[in-house]
Amino acid sequence: MQLQFYTKPDCPLCDEAKAVLQSIGAKTSFVAIKEIDITKNLGLFTKYKHLIPVLELDGQQLFVHRATYWKLMWQLWWHRFQKFITSNR
Repeated sequence: MQLQFYTKPDCPLCDEAKAVLQSIGAKTSFVAIKEIDITKNLGLFTKYKHLIPVLELDGQQLFVHRATYWKLMWQLWWHRFQKFITSNR
């Protein structure tokens, strides 16, 4: 499962979200996180400048601004379960 984590330097909310993501990454083997600095791309900066941090999975936003460990874990497991069900039809 590849997650896109939109962030920028000197962002306290981003640092908090990174800690949550690192904790999840340490406890799961099915999650890969790609960190994307929005300041390096004008289009991404324009889209996310007031929303960061943002975590997306398959184009769907899992969180904006604040991440909580249990809510994010539930979302990841639910997404994984849905993929499993649809692949076994």
